[in-house]
Amino acid sequence: MKKITFFWLCVLALGYQPNALAFSDLEAYVVSDDTPVIFSEKVNLRVLEDASGLLDLSQIVASSASFRLPADMQQIKSGRRYWVAQKITSRLSETLVLRIDPSGWESIHSYVLRADGRVESLKTSGVFYAGHNRLIEVNPFAAGSRKVESQFTRLSLHAGEEILILTQLQANSNLPPRSFSLTFYDELKFSEARRFGLYLEGALLGILFALAVFGSFSAANNKDGASLAYSIWIVVAFCQILSNGMPEGPRLSEFVFDVEGLTYGHQSAYWPLFVSFGYLQAICYAFFASSFLNVREHFPVLHKAVYLYVALYVGHYIFTSFVPHELSVKILWLPLGAITLLLLISFYTVAFIRYREGLKIAKFFIYAIVPYLTFRSIFILGLAGVPSPFSLLEPSGFGLLMQNSNTAQAIGLCCEALIMALAVVSRTRWLQEQLAVNLKAQQELVEGQNRMLEVTVAERTAELASQHKALDEAHQMLVGSVNYASRLQRGQLPRALRLEGRFASFDVIWEPRDTIGGDLWWVSSSRHEGPFVLAVADCTGHGVPGAMLSLLVSNSLERIYATDTDHDPVAALQLLDHYVRTGLNQDRPDSESDDGCDAAILRIDTEQRRLAFAGAKLELWQLKKSGDVLRHPAARISLGYSQRLTEDDRPEVQVIAYDEDDTFVIVTDGFTDQIGGPDDRRVSYGYRRLQSVLMNHANASVSEISRAMKADFDAWQGSNLRRDDVTAVVFRL
Repeated sequence: MKKITFFWLCVLALGYQPNALAFSDLEAYVVSDDTPVIFSEKVNLRVLEDASGLLDLSQIVASSASFRLPADMQQIKSGRRYWVAQKITSRLSETLVLRIDPSGWESIHSYVLRADGRVESLKTSGVFYAGHNRLIEVNPFAAGSRKVESQFTRLSLHAGEEILILTQLQANSNLPPRSFSLTFYDELKFSEARRFGLYLEGALLGILFALAVFGSFSAANNKDGASLAYSIWIVVAFCQILSNGMPEGPRLSEFVFDVEGLTYGHQSAYWPLFVSFGYLQAICYAFFASSFLNVREHFPVLHKAVYLYVALYVGHYIFTSFVPHELSVKILWLPLGAITLLLLISFYTVAFIRYREGLKIAKFFIYAIVPYLTFRSIFILGLAGVPSPFSLLEPSGFGLLMQNSNTAQAIGLCCEALIMALAVVSRTRWLQEQLAVNLKAQQELVEGQNRMLEVTVAERTAELASQHKALDEAHQMLVGSVNYASRLQRGQLPRALRLEGRFASFDVIWEPRDTIGGDLWWVSSSRHEGPFVLAVADCTGHGVPGAMLSLLVSNSLERIYATDTDHDPVAALQLLDHYVRTGLNQDRPDSESDDGCDAAILRIDTEQRRLAFAGAKLELWQLKKSGDVLRHPAARISLGYSQRLTEDDRPEVQVIAYDEDDTFVIVTDGFTDQIGGPDDRRVSYGYRRLQSVLMNHANASVSEISRAMKADFDAWQGSNLRRDDVTAVVFRL
């Protein structure tokens, strides 16, 4: 890009020829057919330190007498600005296009002063500037290359022309250059010479990309820490090489995005990207090496040193990136380089020890760390100002490529990565072999344990079979006993002889929750003339305890009405309360039980068509032919419990007249309290539902009413468990 400044237009208007008056004693560098592709002037230079950094071109030309020889200058200071003056003369017959290399300076801005008075301001560049290749933004078939702005700082040197070049330089605080000499490239010939370098750099990036894919795939399949660390290290190394500033520019910004002109503080925005990947690559390699050699387990001291190394790298990165300073290169970089070399040598030693201990795959690490250590050392020492051994090579072909420290580091990284890829594969195979050995040992252990288990199981099976046989015998005995108790309990229920001649029709639902239960119904002996007695009782509990209590209640009723049926129901309930309490010894303070029953007693006089009823929580239902349902309530008391009944608890006798077609029903609470209902509502059956069933079957026979009650009750219960013994007595007189 060429610009003619306003100042120099004014100068031309006045006929002022600046290069004829300024720097008249400065000898020009002669460019001829024998001039190499890359050249620099090291002697005929003049240098001026711009302490304020505010001098412009007119002031610089006016201060030409203040310029000094480079040898008379002190060491280049970090962060300072300088002006360098030099002349170039062409002895060629054609125009030569030259490229100015940053030569390690953070920024350079050159002005070309020609013999005819024209002044050209060249494109600003620098060692960390990201020159963007504008050719990737145009269609090469639609636009000529001459119309595309170059990414480099270029100037044209015409045949026989002599030019004065004034360059403003700014040194980087972290990597100040070692010389004021600027490097010039013959643009055309250098591009031809660098084709080989571009091919090699592309091959290196291709290798790292392929290894990154391999490492990621290996880490995803093996779920191994070393494989994961390897894949991360390779990905970061690929990004570092892609962001390295090669002679043609940094590949990442050139082909991916344009950061040219963007700044980060006083530096190019490309600087933090390039530096971050460099530091991160060194950190990731340390973690990979530590994981591969299992340093945590075998060398815990070195493992702690790795974390110290990482902390130092992070601190050094923060310091060099964000803290202004004027430290010398050696103070800034040599300690970090020494620590890095010490850690790499430690890894090499550990790999050798692990190999001697039997870790055969450690030999790959021993081979791989040699080129990495070599190139890494050259790179770090180069930062500290130590000349690279590759500088002794002829600056052409491969030698030209290797003289670039970034390219040399890329080759070292690729060598390390390739060999360590074999190491990762071998480590995976080794882990698989170890896994196979462990699996075989575990299989043998399991087989031995299985044999022991089979013997133990056989012994336990025989023991359990014996115990099962004993339990089965006990179970059969228990079942037999319960079944026999059930027959005894059923034998206690009234026989048909006690029902004959007393009821017009009679039906009973008697279903213990278990084989035996605590519900019973009782009818007085047929030997007594006149009125007879019907009783229904619901004893505490169910199963065996309830059945035993029901026998006590049945015997108590037989005792009350042993000679006659003159006792009215209330007197009978009081006697039943007494007999149960004393029969269970619950009338004593040291009683261990507190059980009883609910009961309903009816004294029926068929000649006078009336009955006397008294109940303890068991009610009497009377269904009229008309469909009306009369509910005769019971007293809210229970019988036989240790708490004696008081006079206030005494129930009243209810004398009930009946017609010939009246139906009477008595149910225990196992009927009305059963949980069930449609849609799993899980509510009690209740008295209202019982009343509804009775009303709907007012004209039905006793057996039909009983069946209707049973069907509706079963439908309500559904899949729910039976909660209690169920008894329902239905009769007509």
